[in-house]
Amino acid sequence: MGTGSDRGQFIYAATTATAAAAMLYEYPMARNIALMIGTMVSNPHSMTLAAEQWSNPEGDGDMNIESVKQAVRALREECLEQEWWKGPACDACIASLDTLIEQLDKAGQYHLGVGQGVGSLANAYHWAAEVATIVATSMLLLAGWKKLVPIFAPWPGVQAAMALAIFVALTRMGMVVRGMLGKQMKSVAMLTVLVGAINFMCMSLGQFIEQSRPRPDFAPAALEYVGNDATGVGTLQPKNGGMPSIPTTGMGGMSAFI
Repeated sequence: MGTGSDRGQFIYAATTATAAAAMLYEYPMARNIALMIGTMVSNPHSMTLAAEQWSNPEGDGDMNIESVKQAVRALREECLEQEWWKGPACDACIASLDTLIEQLDKAGQYHLGVGQGVGSLANAYHWAAEVATIVATSMLLLAGWKKLVPIFAPWPGVQAAMALAIFVALTRMGMVVRGMLGKQMKSVAMLTVLVGAINFMCMSLGQFIEQSRPRPDFAPAALEYVGNDATGVGTLQPKNGGMPSIPTTGMGGMSAFI
């Protein structure tokens, strides 16, 4: 839903409603309608394209969250099948992988929700463009009718009835446009929250992996992990270069051996 003409319809509606409101200056509702239509001016066609690109950024498939999950599951199964790795470290790794799969499931659901939300919003704005065009055209017709009535029907009673009819028509059109604008603002707010949630999840996923990865304790073996900034790969080395730790007191000396 949504074509390239939707934005043109919005611009036509906003311009026409503004011109009609100038001719219907004695009716405040006319100005309110023109302002609300101007607020809704957007490009539903671009929204539709954005929704498609969000779910299909390269044109040949959706985001690869599912393939990442499959790779993590394959690693999990490999860890369980291999006989050379068992014990608490393996159990901790499996637990971390299970949690990672759960987080990826949530990320996939949020990601899908954003694409669907943008598509639904594009659909709503498409129909809003149609309604705004009809309302603006009706306002222009009312303004023209208002200008012609004094010429062809100069009687006060007819002019009073015409003024009342215009007031009622503008009030009802204003209610329609106000309700449509309110729903769109709520949809935009909900979509904004959803996009913020998935952005936060993506940023925190790396931190989660770092915090959840197993960290073996080498203290019982008198070993420590020493990182290497040059290569990025550390090694296990004996504590204190293999020399025994010598406790000292605040006074110094050889009191520890006494």
